[in-house]
Amino acid sequence: MASIAVFCGSRSGDSEAFTREAVTFAEALLTAGHSVVYGGGSTGIMGAIANTFLRGGGNITGVIPQFLATAELMHPDVEMQVVTSMHERKQLLHQLADAYAILPGGFGTMEEAFEAITWRQLKLHQNPVGVLNCEGMFDGLETLCTSLLKTGFISSQCYQLVRFHTSAVDLANWLNSTC
Repeated sequence: MASIAVFCGSRSGDSEAFTREAVTFAEALLTAGHSVVYGGGSTGIMGAIANTFLRGGGNITGVIPQFLATAELMHPDVEMQVVTSMHERKQLLHQLADAYAILPGGFGTMEEAFEAITWRQLKLHQNPVGVLNCEGMFDGLETLCTSLLKTGFISSQCYQLVRFHTSAVDLANWLNSTC
């Protein structure tokens, strides 16, 4: 079974579908016996993933920098690795990951996603990278990737390094088939 790094928001967004799909995704990972490493938060999409894993008895590890580890943000019931910086957080998440799942989130989620994709492009890892594009959340990202290909800034091989899925079940099934 694989350790899936889940990059997602500490907020829930404006559609209940984001949280619903995150819970469905976590349930599918639990059923497959995968573990999760994530940003360690207790709120938003992060909290939904963590709570689903905890209810299901799954293995989940949070990685959070000290400056975010306040009572409001750090999940109190998750096994937690507290680090000193965002750079150390990302490094440890990468060390623990066998695959990456990008779920709805903001700038931090995007930064983590692009690092995972870029590091795969540079052959620093060979882990699959999948994006949950529910409710059109990442249509713009998918369009950007297509534009980068069409304008010659990435090759077709690089374009294939990230896979977009419109449902949590599709993303989980794809990860199951690649891990």
